[in-house]
Amino acid sequence: MGRVSSLGRFLSTIAFGGAIAALLILAGTRDLEGYDHSFFSLDRGTAVEAVGVLGHPVYTLALGLGVRLPLHGNLGASPAAAIAPFVPAPLAYWLLIACGIAAAQLVVRHALEPLCERMVSWFAALLLFCSPPIVNYAIYDDWPETALTYCAFVACVFAPHALLSLLGADRSPAARRIGGALVAAVVYALLAASHQGYWPLLAVTLLLACVPALLRSDHPVRRRLTAVAILAIVSLTAVALQIPDILRELSVPGADIGAMRRFVQGPTGNVVLANLFPFGQIGARRPFTYLLLAIVAALAGLGARDPLARRLAVGGAVISFGLGTAASIVEPGARFYSPSVTWAFRDPAIAFAVFSGACASRVWRRPTRFGPLMWTAAAALGAAGLQGPVYAARLTVTNTSEPVVWNLVHPRWRDHQVWTRDVTPPAERATLRGLGPGTTQAAGRLALWPGTRERMRSGRRAATDFADAGYALVTAGTKQRTMHGLVRPNDLLFNQAIDLSPRVLCDAAAVAFLQLRYLVLPPEVSCEPWARLPGVIVDRWWQVAGARVRDDRARAIPASRVSGHDGRVPALADDSSLLEALVPLPETSVRIGTRDVEIQLDDQSRLADRALVLPVAYDSAWRVSSGTTRSAGGLLAVTSVDRARVTLEFVPDAAAIARALAMTVAQFLATIGLVGLAVLRPAGAATR
Repeated sequence: MGRVSSLGRFLSTIAFGGAIAALLILAGTRDLEGYDHSFFSLDRGTAVEAVGVLGHPVYTLALGLGVRLPLHGNLGASPAAAIAPFVPAPLAYWLLIACGIAAAQLVVRHALEPLCERMVSWFAALLLFCSPPIVNYAIYDDWPETALTYCAFVACVFAPHALLSLLGADRSPAARRIGGALVAAVVYALLAASHQGYWPLLAVTLLLACVPALLRSDHPVRRRLTAVAILAIVSLTAVALQIPDILRELSVPGADIGAMRRFVQGPTGNVVLANLFPFGQIGARRPFTYLLLAIVAALAGLGARDPLARRLAVGGAVISFGLGTAASIVEPGARFYSPSVTWAFRDPAIAFAVFSGACASRVWRRPTRFGPLMWTAAAALGAAGLQGPVYAARLTVTNTSEPVVWNLVHPRWRDHQVWTRDVTPPAERATLRGLGPGTTQAAGRLALWPGTRERMRSGRRAATDFADAGYALVTAGTKQRTMHGLVRPNDLLFNQAIDLSPRVLCDAAAVAFLQLRYLVLPPEVSCEPWARLPGVIVDRWWQVAGARVRDDRARAIPASRVSGHDGRVPALADDSSLLEALVPLPETSVRIGTRDVEIQLDDQSRLADRALVLPVAYDSAWRVSSGTTRSAGGLLAVTSVDRARVTLEFVPDAAAIARALAMTVAQFLATIGLVGLAVLRPAGAATR
């Protein structure tokens, strides 16, 4: 019987998370930001070749002039990353969201079921995950890593109470320790998968969540302090292995943080007006915080005879009030490590409000001071709680660009697919868009005319489809700061790009040096180094041109210019003279592979006091068989060469290894924690 019960708990948890994830997939997303960055960074079984560590891609030459992976986010921490190479993208995305929701929901259940009825814990889960943040991050914006961050917010709010319940359960000491370890594992995994820009908000949330837990007199002081200490250690460990990669990026050549600005967004509305739905302000980023639920819960708590219910209900409501107020008045800080979107205080405010409402339901376990109003208050709690799912449904209908049914029955449904529903293989997807076998060879570098990538994205067509099909896509977007030293303008922190200017694209010498093979450009644009390919049209409008001349010779400049002004100005900027100074060397060649670079020289003695400059972005992890590597305007340069054959290989450094290790540990702990908590009976559940 126990096995059936454990299996039932496991299946119900997965079904809950899976059902919400399925609805999000059907609704689709309005954008491609996450797909082009965080989701692209996973190994998805496409033609993108990457250097890997522990199964996680850490570097690829298939994008830009060589970029580190992940481009953004930590989706590799999810168990979904392990199966992504073997299943279609929508299925991997479904598992990604389902696992995140299921993991957080399990923490909620183990926190609430010892405090209130099982039905209340399920109702709380419904309010938490059928809510505006989920719609915001999965539909309004394509931010899967932030959707997982919301799950981390929920876990942080409920984790102290789940730990107290499991550590104090009427079980053997070993069983109690295992239960506590499983909660810690889930919290670790969700924090490791969370958006790094939200870490300050997560830290504040965890600190605030520990306050009600420390006030729980139903547990010994030692147990309360133990739970807080466990969460402190887990949270610090989850982020510690990622710190080296952040520090590395802060110190890369050209990444001048002081000269860069951030996209920041402060309050997007008034917390009171946003919570007057359906009469007040409506929006995916409005500070809707279940304010009415928190007010009703606080009033019910004040009337409770149970001191525990009073403390938790009122305490959770007060914290929710404070965070909701912060979401509507706090402006982003100027420091680069400050939260860039302060309206996200809304997310933990929602979790605290739901926690308060659930604890308020404990009032009806014992007579209240206002007995005749009991059922009225219960109805008020339920009605206030349902405000969130209805609000989320309204947002979904408002922000879904086409009805789901229309997408399924439209005769040209492929043209209306969003990536969360598109199971077309990557190579076939590029062919359907006009670039594939019979038109071009999926080899060599492909560039896009300035503005093309943005227009494709606005039409929900990912430029990274071409990289997935085997092209080396030079024009690319990345959240990394490393591009600031290579291309101008790139002054927006966390929103970098390799967009080649018309000056570079129409310079025959630059095209030859960069080894560009194809260019996607508007019909009205003409560019001398390029010849249009007859009949090759991308997305029914863009034309494709091939390079008139291909020249893979090595280029060199005087070594003194590498350390001088030319070496400090971004090489691909319009005001750089570095490309003009490059001199082709006869009887030489440069081969750019999928993971390495090979240089053939006829006479290396010609390179005395000269530096070879390669069409690859500089990275300190490149290792050369002869000579030393340096940065020349953000490009990879090699000096002191003494061999005729030189090979360069990207060797993952300590920062890349540490981050990959963090993702692997998180995957393992997420799997163990998810299964373990699902089959583990919540403490006290057998007494009801």
